[in-house]
Amino acid sequence: MTLNQIRYFVTVCQYQNFTKAAEKLHISQPGISKAMTELESECGTALFHRMHNSITLTPQGKALLEYARVFLEQYADFTAAAHSLSSMDSSLRIGMIPMCGSTIFPKLQTGFSNIWPDIRITTVEDSNYILYERLDRGEIDLALCVTNALPDADHAYCILKQSRLKLFVSHTHPLAAKHELSLQDLSGIPLVLFSDHYGQTRYIHRLFTEAGTMPQIVHQTTQVFTILEYIRSGAAAGFLSEEFAQEDPTIVPLTVREIPAANVYLVWKKKDDITPAMQKFTCFAGETFPESISVSPL
Repeated sequence: MTLNQIRYFVTVCQYQNFTKAAEKLHISQPGISKAMTELESECGTALFHRMHNSITLTPQGKALLEYARVFLEQYADFTAAAHSLSSMDSSLRIGMIPMCGSTIFPKLQTGFSNIWPDIRITTVEDSNYILYERLDRGEIDLALCVTNALPDADHAYCILKQSRLKLFVSHTHPLAAKHELSLQDLSGIPLVLFSDHYGQTRYIHRLFTEAGTMPQIVHQTTQVFTILEYIRSGAAAGFLSEEFAQEDPTIVPLTVREIPAANVYLVWKKKDDITPAMQKFTCFAGETFPESISVSPL
């Protein structure tokens, strides 16, 4: 039994006429009749009731048609998957936390694309926790995270650099001249934070609790741009990575004594099928940041 026989059979069933099926398939009518006769011979039973100008399916033919349709759908999925294998070498799906998407990643993407313009990169932003889930589900290839916690044993990683979370204020803000402060100094200061599902926000809440004070939160958002607008306008102070000091000179970074530096990780799921595109990007990221540490080699 051949793939063509199955395709011919489904088409004949669709038109219930050998001549019309032959025209659809661009083959001769005797050719399709011969293929159906051979298929019936292999099945050991009649599949059609043949009449002068049309055909109808026997009960056995109806049963075979259901299997044939399922088979052709699965074969189409298989073919699509096989054809997509080559594209895996020329595409990358990268997830990142919003602050990396605004500071670290644009430099990486621009430099990488200049060297390998044929590798297509798609990106998504989310919290550290969600990015790890996406890695585990195979929805992304790499994740760019900032955390004080090491990735677990299921994930390989490279430490690109250290980055410190700082409190940013406008130049006219009452705290602008301090340069360094404690969380106690922020009592009663309006703050803008990321939404609660972000690990950074939960971390900030925990630090305030340990310091015995409560933050005065006036707004929460998923957007870095919104936080920056609150800071620039003087409506609130906000926590952002120290890289924003170079990106936006209109805001003032203040060191918070209770907040230590964290690591910027490039993380991927431990597995055997590391694609060439993943390997190229990981090596490029390590070369871009000279202080990087390849803790888990590819």
